[in-house]
Amino acid sequence: MKAYRYLQRLGVACAFAILVCSLAGPSALAAAEPSAETLFQEANTLYGQGQYQEALQLYTRIIEEDGFSAPLLYNLANCYAQTGRIGPAVLNYERALLLSPGDSDAKGNLDLLRKNSGLFQEELPWFQRAASFFNLDQWTLLAGFCWSLFALVNLAGIRFANGKNVRRWIGGGCMFFLVLAGTGACFQYRQQDAAIVTGGDARLLLSPFPASASVGTLQEGRLVYPLTQHGPYSLVEEPSGRTGWLESKAITPIAGIQTGPAILP
Repeated sequence: MKAYRYLQRLGVACAFAILVCSLAGPSALAAAEPSAETLFQEANTLYGQGQYQEALQLYTRIIEEDGFSAPLLYNLANCYAQTGRIGPAVLNYERALLLSPGDSDAKGNLDLLRKNSGLFQEELPWFQRAASFFNLDQWTLLAGFCWSLFALVNLAGIRFANGKNVRRWIGGGCMFFLVLAGTGACFQYRQQDAAIVTGGDARLLLSPFPASASVGTLQEGRLVYPLTQHGPYSLVEEPSGRTGWLESKAITPIAGIQTGPAILP
């Protein structure tokens, strides 16, 4: 009888211990896992010490586990640039600028990388340079604000001290910024479809077949605009206007990174 009671109490104690471990286990494991901020600081330290490959692995791990942000993509691009991987470096600088168009550091590093790598680009017209200052969402918001203000002043019949002259000036200003915002939005919309040659120097073909004649070679890191796809090939257009077919695996869309939480400041 005593042995039975002993075994009964032992069973209750074991069950209680299992319950406590099951409740404490996940929290203890979570506490043991380093946070994204901690990993980010560790990666920055490794980068400062010249351990670029190790830093790259940590930055990549953060993106896979916790999402991405413009500073994280910028640091990732710096690692690729330091290890001589021009295509992924250009890709991640472009991705950082897609999230933060006004980032002068990312823009400066990208321009320097292209210059040092022979990736010369034609000088953009002033309106395209202005269009790159904001991203697509910001231009869309500006256009919506200008249109709302124009409608409020002119259609709602709001009265001003100087009457028509004030409405004319406000209406003209709204129309100017509305056209500017529309142009910027169109430019940024096209940038959403841009891609970077990341698979090494790629042959540009006349048609989507392996035996097709080549019309040239696109250097790794070159920006292109995919137009259509046929089997394993994509028809692309260069900023200069030249078109041709590339193997789809040789290019990576700038906007192809999966959306996730915008971590880190």
